[in-house]
Amino acid sequence: MSPRLLIVAYFTALSLLAVGCSPTFYRRQADRQAECLVNQKAVPADGIPGSYNIAIDPRSRMFDPFDPDVEPMPPDDPTSAQYMECVDGKRGSAEWRKLPKTSFVDNPRWQQYLPRNEEGDIALDQQAAMEMALLQSTSYQSQLEELYLSALDVSFERFRFDTQFFGGSQIVYRTEGSGRGGDSTLNVSPFSSAAGPSIDNNRLRAETLTATGGEFVVGLANSLVWQFSGSDNYTGSTLLDFSLVQPLLRAGGRVVVLERLTIAERALLANVRQMERYRRGFYAEIITGRDSGGGPSRRGGFFGGAGLEGFSGVGGGGFGRVGGFGGFGGGGGGGFTGGAGAAQAGGFLGLLQDQQELRNQRANVTALKASVSQLQATFEAGRIDRFQVDLARQALFQAQSLLLQQENAYRASLESFQTDIGLPPELAVAIRDPYLDRFNLLDPDLEGLKYDVANVLDTLRDRRQQLLEAGPDDAALRALATEELEATHEAIDDLVAAIAVRLEAVKEDFVKLDVALPQRRESLEQLVTRPEVLQAEIDTSLLSVEHLNEYVANRRSELVRLQQVFEKTLQDLTELPGSDTNEDIEARLRNTTELLGRTSGELLELSLLQASVRLETVAIKPIELQPAQALAIASAHRRDWMNARANLVDTWRLIKFNANELESSLDLVVNGEIGNVGQNPFNIEASNSALQFGLRFDAPLTRLAERNVYRQSLIEYQQARRSYYQYRDQVYLGLRNRLRQMRLDEINLELRRAAVQLAISQVDLTQLRLSEPPQPGETAELGNTTARDLVQSLSDLLNVQNDFLSVWVDYAVQQVSLEFDLGVMEIDSRGIRIDSQVPYSAYLTNLPVYPSDLYPGMGCGPPLETRDAGEVLEEIEPLLDEIEQPLEMLPAPESDE
Repeated sequence: MSPRLLIVAYFTALSLLAVGCSPTFYRRQADRQAECLVNQKAVPADGIPGSYNIAIDPRSRMFDPFDPDVEPMPPDDPTSAQYMECVDGKRGSAEWRKLPKTSFVDNPRWQQYLPRNEEGDIALDQQAAMEMALLQSTSYQSQLEELYLSALDVSFERFRFDTQFFGGSQIVYRTEGSGRGGDSTLNVSPFSSAAGPSIDNNRLRAETLTATGGEFVVGLANSLVWQFSGSDNYTGSTLLDFSLVQPLLRAGGRVVVLERLTIAERALLANVRQMERYRRGFYAEIITGRDSGGGPSRRGGFFGGAGLEGFSGVGGGGFGRVGGFGGFGGGGGGGFTGGAGAAQAGGFLGLLQDQQELRNQRANVTALKASVSQLQATFEAGRIDRFQVDLARQALFQAQSLLLQQENAYRASLESFQTDIGLPPELAVAIRDPYLDRFNLLDPDLEGLKYDVANVLDTLRDRRQQLLEAGPDDAALRALATEELEATHEAIDDLVAAIAVRLEAVKEDFVKLDVALPQRRESLEQLVTRPEVLQAEIDTSLLSVEHLNEYVANRRSELVRLQQVFEKTLQDLTELPGSDTNEDIEARLRNTTELLGRTSGELLELSLLQASVRLETVAIKPIELQPAQALAIASAHRRDWMNARANLVDTWRLIKFNANELESSLDLVVNGEIGNVGQNPFNIEASNSALQFGLRFDAPLTRLAERNVYRQSLIEYQQARRSYYQYRDQVYLGLRNRLRQMRLDEINLELRRAAVQLAISQVDLTQLRLSEPPQPGETAELGNTTARDLVQSLSDLLNVQNDFLSVWVDYAVQQVSLEFDLGVMEIDSRGIRIDSQVPYSAYLTNLPVYPSDLYPGMGCGPPLETRDAGEVLEEIEPLLDEIEQPLEMLPAPESDE
């Protein structure tokens, strides 16, 4: 080949190689590799392949509509921007001014995709709130990206064992003056940063690392020199060489060489598991407010930005203490509602609980307003003193103030929740979910009807009393009474229709009660045998099925009786005599007030009956899971527990890894090369070759740093062991507390149910006492405590309603948290929890049982066996008696001296 052709070929190849690949190519290549690696680990981690993509939905606020490889410049601080124009008197790059700019940081179109109702508010129920959080939450996206980076570390560690190609070249034209010979040459040779020729570093070469630590390098160095002066000659040389270095002691062997790859692979598996746990914890956090726990944790990338560069085997940063024991299974918190309820929920359920408490408070304000009006009318009639009216009015003012405070606190909680799920606080969000509608014990329509009848009744009673005091000569008063009475008669038809509707609503509540009764009976049968009931000296009749059956039967009889009573009352209402009768106005007022008084009392009874029935439809299914069983399930199903075991082994494995550094260095070294003959660079012959091999030895005379590292690894393993069983203890502590709280809620719900029944009765009785006319022969005045009793009964009703609500909501929160703590929560591909109907006992069969985790220090069979956990627990139970026996004194550890 002629020299000219060689030059043309060389420059053509160099131009092609210099172009390389675009950033887009490398980005997409990284995405494909990371996604493939994560999906590989998803199957053994019980995950769903394809669920971990870091690409952001275009509907999200986080979505970036621009090309990620040509990002426009975001808004900058004006003062700081001056340093891009000129820094320390030096003109900045003009490229910054040429690049595109944007005035947005978040997606400018994301609000177009928000689910808005007719009022323009963002309507959220439980599912919509969870979907919104998954779409907008920056913390959830960060966890996905952390998992992605962990996969990149694995790709780099795998790449270290791949065959890697390198190539470099330099073109140097040199000319000399006549005093130096006047030579002029063009030299094309391998690039080297060092002075003089090099075939060891910068050349066309291929390198590979073996699993035992051997480094094999094959290289090709080619040099072309054209002399353009003097003899005008051409020189071409080619050298093909190889090198093999195989450590035999220190830095050799699979224990050392594969450690980084092993940790990276195990870390990625652990991170996929942790991501699956985080997805479930994220649901629990959004819905109930409990902490979601930690997500994936990247262990590489600290040095050089890839893989586990800088790995030393000890210390922080994920290199020595590769283990991390988090998620202790705690939870709960917050203040108590009322005084005998449960902790306030957080998250979406907390907002629903706040809404229901607001409804209860508004009902309390409405009841107090009606009571104040009723007391005022009673005061004007001379049946009560001013002090009692002022006492009720003061209670109304306080209730209104509390209502304003609660509404303000609810708005603050709502805006905080918005930011948690990734929505700005200024957006109008409407929380709408029927989940807690069952706690509207007092039907607002029936309550309104009661108050309307009571107000009309008070007006007519007052007018009748005025007529009796004025006598038959007050024509104006008699005309006014006649007008009011006629207006009342005209509204009778509407009253009759409204009462009929309320009766049908109560019948529908009985239908719902029939659906709930089997669960209520089953629950009571389990609760009545609880030792906590006996310890608290609770009246077991409250938990008796017979008492429930009798109570429901009495309520049915009460409904039948009320239906018959209302039939007669409604008929009498429709037959009230009109103004065309000969009956005088006093008699008509007496008959009407007596009939409306009877109607008011019957409506009070109907309200009490409906509240009692609705109260009985609220039920929970008691849990019979024992703490030891819960621990067995958690030890096999919790993904973070799986990671805890793997992390402990990782720390143990590093002992052997660091011990290798204490050995001598003994390497097998093999080198060889072959070159061309003559001027033709392609004329490579064996006669121009060389081969050498030998051993390279370095005695372990100085190993102090390595000694310290090894001793540190031993200590860190002992620390990891202690961390592991502390982790186990914390998990068990959390489970025991969780189960205790659930058992408390189960019993407390029945106590709060009885308290609500009593409070409703007290409210209705005090209001009925206030609206009753004085009996013949008795004084018209009411007792001195009438207003106080009414205010107190309304306050008690509000408190016990909130207590009853808080206990039920807390139990729902504890159920979700228990599923999460046991590791058995199931979610669909959207991240929404699947309401599983599988009993917890089903998880106790065919479990991989770790007896030392169930009862520390008590072995039972091999370290790991797949058996029925219940059988293992039965085998270990008798061994518990041995704990009370004194332990034998263990001999002191032998000294190293």
